[in-house]
Amino acid sequence: MRMPWKIAVPISCVALISGAALTWQVFKLRTNELKLVQDARTCRVRAEQGDAKAEANLGNMYYHGRGVPQDYAEALGWYRKAADQGDAKAENSIALLYYQGQGVPQDYAEALRWYRKAVDQGYPPGQYNLGNMYYYGRGVPQDRAEAERLYQKAADQGDEYAQRALGLRGSGLTIRFAISLSAMLLACWWVLKDALFPQRSLRQRQPRVLTIAGVCGLAYVGLSVYGAFGIFQSVLTVNAFYFAESLIAGITIALLITVFGPKNAKVILGMSGILLIGHDLIVISHHAFGRFITTISGFSVVNGLLIGMAVPLAIFLWLEMRKTARDRGGLIS
Repeated sequence: MRMPWKIAVPISCVALISGAALTWQVFKLRTNELKLVQDARTCRVRAEQGDAKAEANLGNMYYHGRGVPQDYAEALGWYRKAADQGDAKAENSIALLYYQGQGVPQDYAEALRWYRKAVDQGYPPGQYNLGNMYYYGRGVPQDRAEAERLYQKAADQGDEYAQRALGLRGSGLTIRFAISLSAMLLACWWVLKDALFPQRSLRQRQPRVLTIAGVCGLAYVGLSVYGAFGIFQSVLTVNAFYFAESLIAGITIALLITVFGPKNAKVILGMSGILLIGHDLIVISHHAFGRFITTISGFSVVNGLLIGMAVPLAIFLWLEMRKTARDRGGLIS
């Protein structure tokens, strides 16, 4: 049985396009490999002439296996040649090899020595890496204040990893985060739909509250997106941002509780107050939170969320008490 031409033509086109795309990808990959090999040859010529930058770059090529077979020992040899001429990038790379135990036995003390050489030259990746050693207490006593100082020095020079460590730069939009934000958007749309186009249901007694909750939810989504991609200018700005973001989230949750679970408002308010006081006392008594940024960020987030929940719930309960008193013929001033 012959295949109808209306089916054969589209299938042939799809097969042709797919074949062309696959061929192009193979060609592109092969071309890129040949370019890497040629770049490695050119770099080797310059490195053998004593060019420190070329020596460090050739070391990177051996480290990553780009244009040459991956060989950590060979990479270390070229890094050392560049480091002997004071190349900070090579010093940082040698430290990384010792830190990770690649091509050499793992040795934090040796890694520390080489990182400090790079830091002495003001090399940002070296400052960040040395900060990590202090942060995790590897090869040195754990000192998060020193880690913050080194992160800040690297961040001031534009190091992206240090900026992320300090919270100055967003970490991007992960799949899980994207799904969560999508769910929040749908929830906000549902809340606003019910508020703006009321149906016969108990919750429609408070359309204004639902509208405010929906708007706050949208604001939270917008802030979350900015937090994922934005860049902040200072630690103070980061803390203020996360406090505001968490505050809006808390307000949204509290407003929804007053509509869908008003009988639980008093219990949740009490729990929020206890958690707020308990959390703050624990942080203040057990952490030097004024010295290290990660503790302050967590402090801001938790306080923003709990305050955001407590204040609207307290107002709601106060208004309910006034309403009850009026219904009984009394007046609460």
